[in-house]
Parts: sequence; C-alpha cells; structure tokens
Amino acid sequence: MTTSNAAQSFINVGERTNVTGSAKFRKLIEANDYAAALAVARQQVENGAQIIDINMDEGLLDSEKAMTTFLNLIASEPDIARVP
Repeated sequence: MTTSNAAQSFINVGERTNVTGSAKFRKLIEANDYAAALAVARQQVENGAQIIDINMDEGLLDSEKAMTTFLNLIASEPDIARVP
C-alpha cells in the first residue's frame, strides 16, 4: 500500500539490486558474491534510496534461492534493513 502526502511526494528508489537491470549485480549473484552484492544495496541506501527494488528473476539463476539468501542477509544488516 502506498500513501503520499505533501511533505514527501518524491520517493528515491534504489534499482541497482536487479539482475536484469544491472550486469554488475547479476555477475555478483551468479558468482555467489553476496558480500559484494550487499555492498551494492548499502551504497544505494547511503546515497539516499528510500526503497530498495530487488529483482532476482533471471532464467539462469535459482531465483527463489538467490532471493531468499539475499533477503536474509539484508535482514541482518541494520543499515540496509531500515528501508523497505
């Protein structure tokens, strides 16, 4: 559910954690380099992202496993987990 108000009408969405939109992120996930993938998410938050868009929908990946692994790691990182 999305709500808006005059005080916050612009939402900055971090979209670099997307295997179909970022070749760099896709290569990190394919290599199981989740530490570097977390750094991508952290950098987006540090640069002002209010929402992180995470996409693991790629035919050559075990998307469910990759998403579960990545989300569990994000949940353990307070700096990243504070944004939806």
